[in-house]
Amino acid sequence: MSAQGVSIAAFYKFVAFTTEQVQTVREALEGFAKARGLRGLIVLGGEGLNATVAGEPGVIRDLKALVCELVSDPELQFKDSQADKLPFARFKVDVRAEIITTKDPLFSAQVSQVPQGTHLTPSEWHQMMESDPDVVVVDTRNDYETEIGVFEGALDPKIKKFSEFKEFVERDGLPKHKKLLMYCTGGIRCEKAVPDVQRLGYENVYQLQGGILRYLEEYPEGFFKGECFVFDHRVAVDSKLQPSQLYKLCPHCGNPGQESISCVNCGEGAIICHRCMPQSERNTCSKNCAYHAKVKGSKAP
Repeated sequence: MSAQGVSIAAFYKFVAFTTEQVQTVREALEGFAKARGLRGLIVLGGEGLNATVAGEPGVIRDLKALVCELVSDPELQFKDSQADKLPFARFKVDVRAEIITTKDPLFSAQVSQVPQGTHLTPSEWHQMMESDPDVVVVDTRNDYETEIGVFEGALDPKIKKFSEFKEFVERDGLPKHKKLLMYCTGGIRCEKAVPDVQRLGYENVYQLQGGILRYLEEYPEGFFKGECFVFDHRVAVDSKLQPSQLYKLCPHCGNPGQESISCVNCGEGAIICHRCMPQSERNTCSKNCAYHAKVKGSKAP
């Protein structure tokens, strides 16, 4: 990588693609990546695309131009950050039925998902948190994400996967007379969560435009406390959007971890998460060592 370092861009766009368009977009993105050394993951499907990519600054600049052309949106928003090294080992376009999984048949990319006025800019969000007592801040992310960082006073649904969020709202009965301020990492989960919540009878529902990543660009010392989990080898970013110095990916489950161990199989030092810590075979530096530790344990007298 050049002395300029690595540029990282996260983005999403809901747009109705035909099967033929999905293939065309896939080929264009794969061709660009091969020619320019782009790394990262782009989830693509009939409802649009959702991505985090990395490369040299010029590569990311040109990729943005290509994506804006492919989705016919010159104003598409990107969440930008930097790193010293590539956070992805390879590039992949993953074609799926949904670009963020809800298993919700009512969600359609062919209609407007969120009524105008429900998106709050980071400054509007910050001001509302600061001065409006009539708000309930709701995190829509998974439990391993909320454990390492949340907005101050936010309600944590403690879900294992995003498709459980609607069930959480139905079960826990959020106050309908309050303003609900919903947020996620980059904004895409809220695009699906907000319509779900509105269909359940909630009227005053808002979402943080651009998510935590965009908020931290403008308010690194604001109301978000801790670090923000990202889905690559940076593990998380701190309040200044720099790669985490606190967490490593657990080799067993892929969640953020801080627990230092000496591998019970090979003796190498490693970092694992607190959930895997109680399992003796997971006090290991890799899945391979975990397998051998389990085999040894099963043969013990």
